[in-house]
Amino acid sequence: MWCPTLRGSAIAALYDKGRTWLIGSDPGLLRLRMATRTTAALGCSLVVMFLLTKATGQPLTVALLGVVITMIASRSVNEPDPRQQRITMALLPLPGALSITLATLLAPHNIAADVVFVAVVFGAVYIRRFGARGQALGMVAFMSYFFTLYLRANVKELPWLIVAVAVGTVCTFVMTTYVLPDRPETVLRSTIRALRARMAIVVDTTADAVRTGRLDERRRRRMRARTIRLNETALMVQGQIEDKANPAMLYRGVTAEQLAPWLFDAELAIEWVATAGRRAVALTAEIPVAARDELTIALAMLSRAIRFPEDGGLREAADQAQRLLEAPDPAAGDAEGNAAVRRLALAISNAATATAEVRAIVEGAATGRAPEAADTPPPPDDEPPQQGLRQTTRQAIQASVAASLAIVTGELLAPARWYWAVIAAFVVFAGTNSWGETLTKGWQRLLGTMLGVPAGVLVATLFGGDKTASLVAIFVCLFCAFYFMTVTYSLMTFWITTMLALLYGLLGQFSFGVLMLRIEETAIGAVIGIAVAILVLPTTTQTTIRRDTRAFLNSLSDLIEISTATMFGGDETVSPTEQARQLDRNLQQFRVSAKPLLAGVAGLAGRRSIRRGLRIFTACDRYGRSLARNSERYRDPVGAEALSDAFTSAAAQTRRNIDTLIAMVDGASDMTVYCATDDLDAAECRARNHAGEGEPDPDIRRFLSAVHALRQIERSVVTGAINLGALDRLQVEAPTAS
Repeated sequence: MWCPTLRGSAIAALYDKGRTWLIGSDPGLLRLRMATRTTAALGCSLVVMFLLTKATGQPLTVALLGVVITMIASRSVNEPDPRQQRITMALLPLPGALSITLATLLAPHNIAADVVFVAVVFGAVYIRRFGARGQALGMVAFMSYFFTLYLRANVKELPWLIVAVAVGTVCTFVMTTYVLPDRPETVLRSTIRALRARMAIVVDTTADAVRTGRLDERRRRRMRARTIRLNETALMVQGQIEDKANPAMLYRGVTAEQLAPWLFDAELAIEWVATAGRRAVALTAEIPVAARDELTIALAMLSRAIRFPEDGGLREAADQAQRLLEAPDPAAGDAEGNAAVRRLALAISNAATATAEVRAIVEGAATGRAPEAADTPPPPDDEPPQQGLRQTTRQAIQASVAASLAIVTGELLAPARWYWAVIAAFVVFAGTNSWGETLTKGWQRLLGTMLGVPAGVLVATLFGGDKTASLVAIFVCLFCAFYFMTVTYSLMTFWITTMLALLYGLLGQFSFGVLMLRIEETAIGAVIGIAVAILVLPTTTQTTIRRDTRAFLNSLSDLIEISTATMFGGDETVSPTEQARQLDRNLQQFRVSAKPLLAGVAGLAGRRSIRRGLRIFTACDRYGRSLARNSERYRDPVGAEALSDAFTSAAAQTRRNIDTLIAMVDGASDMTVYCATDDLDAAECRARNHAGEGEPDPDIRRFLSAVHALRQIERSVVTGAINLGALDRLQVEAPTAS
């Protein structure tokens, strides 16, 4: 018999999960906010310029330039500090006016105009070395010159084109500063809510695996991807705390130094749940069905409690896990199955406690009961000197060569539409660090264009003759393009291509041949950009990988040093948690650089090598964060002074092994790694002897957790070095540092 109550519960559960996925898919609603603001600024600019051109008798093309500048200003001006954003906005009309003037005066002289265009391309890329402001100014200079040539503007239109640039900038400024401004504290609250959603998604994925007792490769990839997204969202929260938001504005008395470690603990606890869940699923055959059901219930309770902490369900989830911990061992099956059940139950209990502590401390801060924050000096801002050409100089030369070839080839194919080839050749260098990334961006642009053409033909045919519907559809396409811009480049290109078909239809220039020509010109520009990236001053993906590998390993070595100093009263320049976040950032950068190789650029052997390295680095990152948090909480117990000697010796040897691994990455041979197993075993034995027969006190447990984390890091580093050809030597005494 069907029960309406059960049906309502199922619908409510489905609604809750859908809401969680929606919140987690766009952390802090940043993409939605950006797309809405940019589209609104475009609409405002279009209305103002349309009225202005109607009143002055200027062509509609003048209004289009204002819209383009609005789009560039909205997307390019992204400094964290609002004051710096306003300065950049005020500067934008200067390069725009200069480029428009040059293009207008040189338009009748094709060769001179093309030569200056190449110089503008060089300057637009070269100026990126000055950060976000340089990138914004360079992009405005490029687009202003480009569209002025494309519109074939004459000298009489020059003042109005400059006015269009000013109008576009002002509309962007008004939308950004007054109508839809960034409110850092509101974004922080939304991002923390998204972090909770990501945590719940990871727990739901773990619960599904435990319930079914299956963890095939597809489910394993899904769990790994969702754990990575959880870490990315946590980094986003950290970025908000560091650069923009003041947590005290949301939670009275809570500082950034307090909030970051609390969220860090909760993230680690959820990752532990996922790890323990995978181990439990691997032993499904040895765990009774009843125990699996209890674990699934506990995970479901934890997931709901994380999504809705105000309901107070975290305590219930912890109690459910505690009942499993207190159950007799035979109820859980054999020894290994029992250990897996207890491990997962303990992880659930710890996750419930960690997330409950964050809520309790924040609520306590709201009533003025927050603990004192420790003073942490800012991290040093030391930039190592670069060898050879800087990346911006290298890319400026590459982009100039690519633009030159695109101009010549594009004009040979279609003298009136050569600009698509130049655009494709120019943009493939934006945000890339190697020819592998350029290749990825090039084919994504081509794919988006090829898919966008048939969609554009269909939409333009449907809305043909209806100007109002076409205009609405154009803004919908623009909104979607901006919304999906940071998701995947091919999606953004798809929506832009669809929008162009609608725009040509609105202007009476639509034809299937024009859109096919866009595919051809885009393919030419993308191929030229990729070829230049490979042949002209190439920065290979392997070179970028080696650079990012060194950065990650150096951060890992620093983390071990800082954590050891924190545990035993040494001098540290930054907190272990902050250094752990830097390790996270370096891992994320490694993933970005390795993406082209994982996509197949390096061949099968290269993919296997990169995947193996990524697994090793992911393990080092996970255990490095565990080491950081345990070191911050550890207080050297009275009478346990001998613990520091063995741990410090093991940490020093691990750092020497990291140096060996860095040397191997740089091409050294005949290197040897010396395992720190003896020192780690000695540290663990001394800690257990100090604890005696009873239950270890919290500091001894933290010390043992730190030893375990350092042991896993050391094993990973030694494995990585041996994979590269290092020799392994076990010694009772580690060699002294040179």
